[in-house]
Amino acid sequence: MSSETRDPAPQWLIRLIWAVVFLAILRNLFPPNAFTATVLIFDYEHGLVRRGLLGEVLNLYWGDTVSRSEVFVASSMLTLVGLAALMAAMYRGLADSLTGAKLLLILTCSFAFSAIIGSTGYIDLALIGLVSMCLFSNPASAFGIMLRCLAVAVGLFMHEVMLAYFAVFFVFEVWLARPETRQILPAVAPLIAGCVAFGVLTLWGQLPADQVAEYLAHIQAKSEFSAEPEATVVMERTFSDNMAMMAEKRTMLDYKSWVLFDGIPLAVMSAWLIWLNLRILPTQATLLTKVVLVGAIVAPMSLNIIAFDVVRFGAVSVLVGFLCVFSILRVDRMALDRLGALLTWPMMVIVVVLNLHITVNQMNTGDRQEYGVPWSLVKHLDWLR
Repeated sequence: MSSETRDPAPQWLIRLIWAVVFLAILRNLFPPNAFTATVLIFDYEHGLVRRGLLGEVLNLYWGDTVSRSEVFVASSMLTLVGLAALMAAMYRGLADSLTGAKLLLILTCSFAFSAIIGSTGYIDLALIGLVSMCLFSNPASAFGIMLRCLAVAVGLFMHEVMLAYFAVFFVFEVWLARPETRQILPAVAPLIAGCVAFGVLTLWGQLPADQVAEYLAHIQAKSEFSAEPEATVVMERTFSDNMAMMAEKRTMLDYKSWVLFDGIPLAVMSAWLIWLNLRILPTQATLLTKVVLVGAIVAPMSLNIIAFDVVRFGAVSVLVGFLCVFSILRVDRMALDRLGALLTWPMMVIVVVLNLHITVNQMNTGDRQEYGVPWSLVKHLDWLR
């Protein structure tokens, strides 16, 4: 086992991590696409609707109408604040040792991290911010559990993906943090809170058919830019509608391309993190603990069944993998030695270099991914024409 595992992280490595974060922001923070900009202005003008909470709060900023520049400011601030909360939590938990700093460098260099920044204006960044703030509290305490339940419930009213994104991760985090008094109910409390919130949205957050046209007209009148019609369709779709839509999507070439060029690299990165987490768990970890761990990392990707945002779901899956490592290190300091034995300098260099040479689909404006691996393969086909 390396003697440097618990050594303090050298200043050059800490500075490098922050330089990488700055460069990742510079390379990926671009204006949101029309779909994202439109979702941000959903509100409760006609009663409870899905994804309306954040827009209702943002009404305090932009008033009765929303300009393109106001959406750009709100989108960039949403991304930067969510990212700042994530980095603050991860830095606090990892940067005090060389091994932790190595892991933090891998996170910031990963193509999934770039994809998260590149989802400018997506509500995902608000959800990440909520989760990151929870990481500053003790998941074993009653207050920590209540805070996580509140974060999941509030997150569901911002965007229903919160349930699959982070509710299962919170279950793993609480379960892991209470080794002496492991009880099912406290651990699953965040998931229960999420299911209750999702039930409320399902029962009372669906606009009646006779109000849909009026609400869509409200969104169009509210926006000083051209609202994206595909974004407002979410108000009309039910769960069965999404299933039917995805059944059709899976037959399309563009969706198959996303799965091949975006889904597979992200899934491989998630699989590596599952391996890493399982290796640093204590030997006495139960099968149930391992199942919940794997479930937490896989859960975001399960959304591919009902929606087609392959990059978003895969990138969050990778992020949850890093959060699980963070959680294990927090409750078991011996895990740092096990992580140090795995994250040797050769291993770290290999993972970092491979991540820096892979690019997934850009979710905001632009087509940068077309000139990165593996999307560049499509460009190379032009040689054959």
